[in-house]
Amino acid sequence: MRIFAATPEARPRPRANGFTLVELMVVLAIMALAATAVVLTMPGEERTVRSEADRLAARLAAARDVAVIEGRSVAVNFAPSGYGFERRIAGEWQPLPGRAFEQRSWPGNVRFAAGDGRGAARLLFDRVGTSPTPQAVVLAGGDAREVVRVSATGEVSRGR
Repeated sequence: MRIFAATPEARPRPRANGFTLVELMVVLAIMALAATAVVLTMPGEERTVRSEADRLAARLAAARDVAVIEGRSVAVNFAPSGYGFERRIAGEWQPLPGRAFEQRSWPGNVRFAAGDGRGAARLLFDRVGTSPTPQAVVLAGGDAREVVRVSATGEVSRGR
């Protein structure tokens, strides 16, 4: 009968517990990349104001289109807290239906001012899409400032 005895080279060496320096450096590099990605994707004040101005301009253009399609006046009421849409039916102002026209509050860091500096404003679109009350709505937050303009012809534009 043969007996096998393991030589010292064939015996498994006890493994040291812990991580090598290279493994730690790789983990730290991955964590740094992840943290950088998170910081870069966080919306800043300028991006928040710009996206809110884009959203407002799109909703104003849609309200003008509704006024033309339905042949009814549509109003947009602005206040320091937010804005909402109404349409005139049988001599009365009623909320404009639809998810796109729900009452919207300004984001926490966005401030609103009408073009003439008042705290509230009302913008009208008549049934042919023109605006007897042209406005410049200023949205600001931090150093960012965006202006949404509605001309007398009902054209909606956005700029600084």
